[in-house]
Amino acid sequence: MRNIVVRLCMSEDGIVERPERWLPGGALAELTAGTGTVLLGRQTYERYADSLDLVGSRALVIASRPVSARPATELLQGETRRVLTALKSIPGEDLQVIGSLMLVRSLLRWRLIDEFSLLIHPVAAGRGVLLDRRPLRLISMSARDGGVLEANYRVRYAATAAPSTALVSAGRWGGTRSRARVASTERPAVRTHA
Repeated sequence: MRNIVVRLCMSEDGIVERPERWLPGGALAELTAGTGTVLLGRQTYERYADSLDLVGSRALVIASRPVSARPATELLQGETRRVLTALKSIPGEDLQVIGSLMLVRSLLRWRLIDEFSLLIHPVAAGRGVLLDRRPLRLISMSARDGGVLEANYRVRYAATAAPSTALVSAGRWGGTRSRARVASTERPAVRTHA
């Protein structure tokens, strides 16, 4: 079974949004190095497809509306959750999510992300979307050139109670809510910082 691994550039103050604002040119190419199958949300694909080195990689774009086609790029069709669950069950290399914070939020809600791989750069971005690492467990860390740290985390999903007939709706981050009690209180892995 394959894993889904999220690969992000992060500033030292935890910002993971729009790294081209606070990173030198070409730093985003580090995310795609050695990747086989890359999952991209539509906005990330349209914004970065020309700057990411996707040669030799299979790019799967998850979008509800058409995107401009490029070589070795496929648009995933169907219900995203089912398609990605099926892709995970097929033997092969891990599926790499590059950027795509909206996609990351959905994958976390569906409990499909297995790991995060963060390239932590020694620069303060100041403003943007933070990565909340509380539901993550560090599994490895190594130093790279220029003071960049590569940290790999395993996602820890909170246990949820057995389904009941009193359920009202799914929680924002994957837990369940009922009128009488909250079955789990997961914390968001991606939050906004202003």
